[in-house]
Amino acid sequence: MTLDLIERRAASFAPSTFNSEERTVEVIFSTGADVLRPGYTERLAMTPDAVDLSRLVGAHVLDSHRKGSLADVIGVVVSAEVRGGKGYAKIKFSERASTIIADVAAGIIRHVSIGYSVQKWADSTDQNGGRLRTAQKWTPMEISFVPVPADPGATVRTIPNMEDENLTPETPATPATQTRAQTNEAIRSLAVQSGLDAAWA
Repeated sequence: MTLDLIERRAASFAPSTFNSEERTVEVIFSTGADVLRPGYTERLAMTPDAVDLSRLVGAHVLDSHRKGSLADVIGVVVSAEVRGGKGYAKIKFSERASTIIADVAAGIIRHVSIGYSVQKWADSTDQNGGRLRTAQKWTPMEISFVPVPADPGATVRTIPNMEDENLTPETPATPATQTRAQTNEAIRSLAVQSGLDAAWA
Protein backbone atom coordinates (compact mmCIF):
# COMPACT_ATOMS: atom_id res chain seq x y z
CA MET A 1 0.00 0.00 0.00
CA THR A 2 1.42 3.37 -0.96
CA LEU A 3 0.47 6.79 0.32
CA ASP A 4 0.17 9.48 -2.32
CA LEU A 5 -0.47 13.15 -1.78
CA ILE A 6 -2.62 14.56 -4.49
CA GLU A 7 -2.65 18.22 -5.41
CA ARG A 8 -5.53 19.23 -7.63
CA ARG A 9 -6.51 22.42 -9.35
CA ALA A 10 -9.52 24.24 -8.00
CA ALA A 11 -12.07 26.66 -9.29
CA SER A 12 -12.15 30.06 -7.65
CA PHE A 13 -15.37 31.18 -6.03
CA ALA A 14 -16.55 32.40 -2.65
CA PRO A 15 -17.10 29.84 0.15
CA SER A 16 -20.79 30.51 0.73
CA THR A 17 -21.18 27.34 2.84
CA PHE A 18 -18.96 28.81 5.58
CA ASN A 19 -20.66 29.00 8.99
CA SER A 20 -18.90 31.49 11.25
CA GLU A 21 -20.72 30.44 14.44
CA GLU A 22 -19.83 26.76 14.07
CA ARG A 23 -16.49 27.42 12.29
CA THR A 24 -17.47 24.91 9.58
CA VAL A 25 -17.35 24.85 5.81
CA GLU A 26 -18.26 22.30 3.15
CA VAL A 27 -15.67 21.32 0.56
CA ILE A 28 -15.48 19.17 -2.54
CA PHE A 29 -12.33 17.19 -1.83
CA SER A 30 -12.14 15.39 -5.18
CA THR A 31 -13.85 15.00 -8.54
CA GLY A 32 -11.54 12.20 -9.67
CA ALA A 33 -9.99 14.47 -12.30
CA ASP A 34 -7.06 13.07 -14.27
CA VAL A 35 -3.62 13.99 -12.94
CA LEU A 36 -0.41 13.54 -14.90
CA ARG A 37 2.18 11.41 -13.13
CA PRO A 38 5.65 10.44 -14.42
CA GLY A 39 4.93 7.94 -17.21
CA TYR A 40 1.15 7.73 -16.81
CA THR A 41 -2.12 9.50 -16.12
CA GLU A 42 -3.82 8.87 -12.80
CA ARG A 43 -7.57 8.82 -12.27
CA LEU A 44 -9.58 8.29 -9.08
CA ALA A 45 -12.81 6.29 -9.27
CA MET A 46 -15.52 8.40 -7.64
CA THR A 47 -18.27 5.97 -6.64
CA PRO A 48 -19.38 5.10 -3.10
CA ASP A 49 -18.03 1.56 -3.39
CA ALA A 50 -14.65 2.77 -4.67
CA VAL A 51 -13.92 5.32 -1.94
CA ASP A 52 -13.41 4.10 1.63
CA LEU A 53 -14.35 7.02 3.88
CA SER A 54 -13.72 5.18 7.14
CA ARG A 55 -10.46 7.02 7.81
CA LEU A 56 -11.55 10.41 6.52
CA VAL A 57 -14.32 11.14 9.02
CA GLY A 58 -12.48 12.35 12.10
CA ALA A 59 -9.26 12.88 10.16
CA HIS A 60 -7.12 15.97 10.48
CA VAL A 61 -7.40 18.97 8.22
CA LEU A 62 -3.87 20.21 7.54
CA ASP A 63 -2.11 23.29 6.29
CA SER A 64 -0.63 22.32 2.89
CA HIS A 65 -0.12 18.63 3.84
CA ARG A 66 2.36 19.60 6.54
CA LYS A 67 2.38 17.25 9.53
CA GLY A 68 5.52 18.13 11.42
CA SER A 69 3.78 19.58 14.46
CA LEU A 70 0.39 20.10 16.06
CA ALA A 71 0.41 23.65 14.69
CA ASP A 72 -0.09 22.14 11.21
CA VAL A 73 -3.49 20.77 12.28
CA ILE A 74 -6.10 23.45 11.50
CA GLY A 75 -9.29 21.41 11.82
CA VAL A 76 -11.08 18.08 11.59
CA VAL A 77 -13.36 16.34 9.09
CA VAL A 78 -16.78 15.92 10.72
CA SER A 79 -18.61 14.24 7.83
CA ALA A 80 -17.95 12.96 4.31
CA GLU A 81 -19.82 11.36 1.42
CA VAL A 82 -19.45 10.48 -2.25
CA ARG A 83 -22.31 11.32 -4.58
CA GLY A 84 -22.70 12.32 -8.19
CA GLY A 85 -19.07 11.58 -8.99
CA LYS A 86 -17.70 13.95 -6.35
CA GLY A 87 -16.39 13.66 -2.81
CA TYR A 88 -17.91 16.05 -0.27
CA ALA A 89 -16.76 16.78 3.27
CA LYS A 90 -17.72 19.09 6.11
CA ILE A 91 -14.79 20.60 7.97
CA LYS A 92 -14.67 22.16 11.44
CA PHE A 93 -11.81 24.57 12.08
CA SER A 94 -9.77 24.84 15.25
CA GLU A 95 -10.03 28.11 17.16
CA ARG A 96 -6.26 28.37 16.71
CA ALA A 97 -6.70 28.75 12.94
CA SER A 98 -8.26 32.21 13.17
CA THR A 99 -6.17 33.68 10.33
CA ILE A 100 -7.01 30.82 7.96
CA ILE A 101 -10.67 30.96 9.00
CA ALA A 102 -10.80 34.65 8.13
CA ASP A 103 -9.25 34.01 4.70
CA VAL A 104 -11.65 31.14 3.97
CA ALA A 105 -14.61 33.32 4.97
CA ALA A 106 -13.35 36.09 2.70
CA GLY A 107 -12.85 33.74 -0.25
CA ILE A 108 -9.08 34.24 -0.28
CA ILE A 109 -8.27 30.61 0.56
CA ARG A 110 -10.45 28.39 -1.65
CA HIS A 111 -8.52 25.28 -2.66
CA VAL A 112 -8.23 21.86 -1.04
CA SER A 113 -6.19 18.73 -1.63
CA ILE A 114 -6.26 15.19 -0.25
CA GLY A 115 -3.77 12.67 1.02
CA TYR A 116 -4.82 9.09 0.27
CA SER A 117 -3.74 5.47 -0.09
CA VAL A 118 -4.61 3.18 -3.00
CA GLN A 119 -5.62 -0.44 -2.43
CA LYS A 120 -6.46 -1.48 -6.01
CA TRP A 121 -5.28 -0.18 -9.37
CA ALA A 122 -6.61 -0.88 -12.87
CA ASP A 123 -4.29 -0.28 -15.82
CA SER A 124 -5.56 0.71 -19.27
CA THR A 125 -4.86 3.22 -22.03
CA ASP A 126 -6.37 6.66 -22.52
CA GLN A 127 -7.84 8.03 -25.77
CA ASN A 128 -4.37 9.03 -26.93
CA GLY A 129 -2.91 5.60 -26.32
CA GLY A 130 -1.07 6.65 -23.18
CA ARG A 131 -0.93 4.66 -19.97
CA LEU A 132 -3.90 5.25 -17.65
CA ARG A 133 -4.00 4.05 -14.04
CA THR A 134 -7.35 4.17 -12.28
CA ALA A 135 -7.55 3.86 -8.50
CA GLN A 136 -10.54 1.50 -8.19
CA LYS A 137 -10.24 1.17 -4.41
CA TRP A 138 -8.74 4.02 -2.44
CA THR A 139 -8.88 5.65 0.98
CA PRO A 140 -8.68 9.41 1.59
CA MET A 141 -6.77 10.02 4.82
CA GLU A 142 -6.53 13.79 5.23
CA ILE A 143 -7.67 17.04 3.66
CA SER A 144 -5.44 20.07 3.30
CA PHE A 145 -6.03 23.67 2.39
CA VAL A 146 -3.44 24.51 -0.26
CA PRO A 147 -2.47 27.46 -2.47
CA VAL A 148 -2.18 25.55 -5.78
CA PRO A 149 -3.99 22.20 -6.12
CA ALA A 150 -4.53 20.16 -9.30
CA ASP A 151 -8.21 19.13 -9.45
CA PRO A 152 -10.52 21.69 -11.08
CA GLY A 153 -13.28 20.74 -8.66
CA ALA A 154 -11.38 20.37 -5.37
CA THR A 155 -12.55 23.52 -3.67
CA VAL A 156 -14.53 25.18 -0.93
CA ARG A 157 -18.15 24.53 -1.81
CA THR A 158 -20.76 27.11 -2.78
CA ILE A 159 -24.46 26.96 -2.12
CA PRO A 160 -26.51 25.22 -4.85
CA ASN A 161 -27.42 27.22 -7.95
CA MET A 162 -24.86 29.90 -7.20
CA GLU A 163 -23.41 31.10 -10.47
CA ASP A 164 -19.66 31.44 -10.89
CA GLU A 165 -18.37 34.80 -11.89
CA ASN A 166 -16.93 34.81 -15.39
CA LEU A 167 -14.02 37.19 -15.48
CA THR A 168 -13.20 38.64 -18.88
CA PRO A 169 -9.59 39.75 -19.22
CA GLU A 170 -9.14 43.37 -20.05
CA THR A 171 -8.02 44.05 -23.60
CA PRO A 172 -5.20 46.59 -23.77
CA ALA A 173 -6.11 49.69 -25.71
CA THR A 174 -4.71 49.73 -29.24
CA PRO A 175 -2.15 52.55 -29.63
CA ALA A 176 -3.16 55.20 -32.14
CA THR A 177 -1.35 54.93 -35.47
CA GLN A 178 0.93 57.90 -36.10
CA THR A 179 1.59 58.88 -39.72
CA ARG A 180 4.99 59.91 -41.04
CA ALA A 181 3.74 63.45 -41.59
CA GLN A 182 2.62 63.69 -37.96
CA THR A 183 6.01 62.44 -36.83
CA ASN A 184 7.84 65.04 -38.94
CA GLU A 185 5.60 67.81 -37.63
CA ALA A 186 6.34 66.77 -34.05
CA ILE A 187 10.09 66.82 -34.78
CA ARG A 188 9.87 70.31 -36.32
CA SER A 189 7.90 71.58 -33.33
CA LEU A 190 10.53 70.28 -30.92
CA ALA A 191 13.28 71.85 -33.02
CA VAL A 192 11.59 75.26 -32.92
CA GLN A 193 11.09 75.00 -29.15
CA SER A 194 14.77 74.12 -28.74
CA GLY A 195 15.94 77.07 -30.86
CA LEU A 196 17.23 74.91 -33.74
CA ASP A 197 17.00 76.12 -37.31
CA ALA A 198 14.71 74.63 -39.96
CA ALA A 199 17.59 72.80 -41.65
CA TRP A 200 18.05 70.58 -38.53
CA ALA A 201 14.40 69.62 -38.48
